[in-house]
Amino acid sequence: MKQVQSKITWIDIVNPSQNDIDYLGANYKFHPLIMSELMKPSSRSKVETYNNYIYIVYHIPIYDSTTRVSKATEVDFLITKDTIITSRYSEVEPINIFFNRLEKDISSHEKYLDKTTGHLLYEILEDCQEFSLRQLNHINEKISFIEESIFKGHEKQMIQEISFVKRDILDQRLITRPQKTILESLLTKGSKFFGKEIEIYFNDLLGDYEKVWDTLDNLKETVEALESTNNTLFESKMNEIMKILTIIAFVTMPLSLLSNIFGMNTANTPLVSHPFSFWIITGAMLIVSIACLIFFKIKKWL
Repeated sequence: MKQVQSKITWIDIVNPSQNDIDYLGANYKFHPLIMSELMKPSSRSKVETYNNYIYIVYHIPIYDSTTRVSKATEVDFLITKDTIITSRYSEVEPINIFFNRLEKDISSHEKYLDKTTGHLLYEILEDCQEFSLRQLNHINEKISFIEESIFKGHEKQMIQEISFVKRDILDQRLITRPQKTILESLLTKGSKFFGKEIEIYFNDLLGDYEKVWDTLDNLKETVEALESTNNTLFESKMNEIMKILTIIAFVTMPLSLLSNIFGMNTANTPLVSHPFSFWIITGAMLIVSIACLIFFKIKKWL
């Protein structure tokens, strides 16, 4: 448990222990059910307002470059008139950076800790929204790489890459979507709790959310268009290969027929006893092959 303090206090807890829970329960009189919820992650985002505090469960998408998957990272907020408590179960980059800045730079307290807890909540969520927007840069980079690779003839290799990017965008959307409900609830409930002057800040957060969501929509449409293009090019290549294989099969079929006929061990097989039988049969097979190729060329199949 760490804290920074001025006019208001920010307490930050990573992986809350029973001692942390006991401290909060004794000093802030939060409901025991709320305290028990802090001990383990929750899958559902929510905003709950009580007489003297607000409880928020907020999820942020964090991309793991090792597994190539975006995971929902939970941050719980307990907000009173003079204290914000953040509780989380893993490191969250924007919160770490913001908290460390306040710890090391006392001069920033006037800007962030000498107003209301509503203003500090706005700054924390604003940093989280900016972080989410920056996180989408890796998807942009992958889409650019996929686009270049497709038109360099690497359609087959890009099938898997496109699947990874689509999964990443889907994960980001699933985690980001509930944020809108949280921010809309804050706009309504937060204005009553903190006062009307905070309404413009929560409206700004909704605007930042829309930027993130619009970016995700654009990325989704772009990767779907690239997938369609990649599939078209890949199918075109496959059709070309199938056409060539079909032509080869069609050319070799009469040759196989001729060779089988003259390979029959019968007394009346023509040309078998002719001194130039081998060359005559080979020439006939060559003429048939050339005739087939000319026919395909006339039909523009080659």
